[in-house]
Amino acid sequence: MAQSIVEGRSRRVRAGAALVLVVFLGGLAACGDDDTAGDDPDNGPGEVAESAAARVVAEALRVVLVEDDGPATDRRKVSVLQETVDDLPGTPDVSGIVDDDGDGLDDDGNVDVHVNGETACLSVADDGDVDVTGGAC
Repeated sequence: MAQSIVEGRSRRVRAGAALVLVVFLGGLAACGDDDTAGDDPDNGPGEVAESAAARVVAEALRVVLVEDDGPATDRRKVSVLQETVDDLPGTPDVSGIVDDDGDGLDDDGNVDVHVNGETACLSVADDGDVDVTGGAC
């Protein structure tokens, strides 16, 4: 059992380290962004990095959610979603973890991840499948 706990933490550390590296590199690219009049602001390296950073954070959440809790865990539980968010470094900016009906489950299974003004969507289906897409949910 102790080895299982260590393995779970090891997976979270690996996912967290990858997240920190990608967000850091995305931030560096965004710092070098120098849009000027006439440029297409959606194609510059800074904008691509910012958009990628939101998706990478959402993917890191997906990896930790799927790998750490295993197939028997109800991934739509508000407590499971919030714990997964809390376990990642850097306190990711997320919205959409909502339980208006009080059943302990996220109402729609959709969580928006925000990085540098960009958004990605983490969706948890009723059967526990987790998907990430670019843009808001």
